[in-house]
Amino acid sequence: MNIKLILTVTVGFAICSCNPGRDSGTNDKITGSYTREYSVKVVHPETGNVVGMRTIRDTIFIRPTKNGYDVSNNRWMLNDYDRESWQSMEHSEDHPLRTYQATFDPTDNSLNAEFMMPLYLDQNKQKLYKDKEGNSAYERVQ
Repeated sequence: MNIKLILTVTVGFAICSCNPGRDSGTNDKITGSYTREYSVKVVHPETGNVVGMRTIRDTIFIRPTKNGYDVSNNRWMLNDYDRESWQSMEHSEDHPLRTYQATFDPTDNSLNAEFMMPLYLDQNKQKLYKDKEGNSAYERVQ
C-alpha cells in the first residue's frame, strides 16, 4: 500500500511539472530585472558651481502574477564628491515608482497599466523602454 501511494504522488508531481504554466514561453522573455545607469552633474544651488557627479542606478522589476505582471522600481544614487556609498532614493524627490499591475499587449510589445505610461519591450535585444522611440533603454540583467 505504501508503494502505491509513493508511486501515485510521484506520477502526480511528474504530470504537474511537465505542464507549461505562466512562467514559460513569452513570460520568460518579459519577466526579469531591467537596469539603466546614468550620471548627472550636481550644481551647488547658491553658487552655481559644479560640486561633482551623481550616478543613478534605476532598476525596473517585472514579475508574473495570475492576471498579468507586477511592475516595481528601485533607484539608488552614488555621489563622487562624498564618502557615502550607494544610497536608496526611496525618500527623495525623484523616488521610485510604487508597485503596480500591468498587462502585456503583444501587438506593440507593451506593458500597460491604468494610470501609468506604458513600457515597451524589445524581446530580441533584451531591452525595456519608457517610450516607443527607444529612449532611455533599460538593459535586462536577469
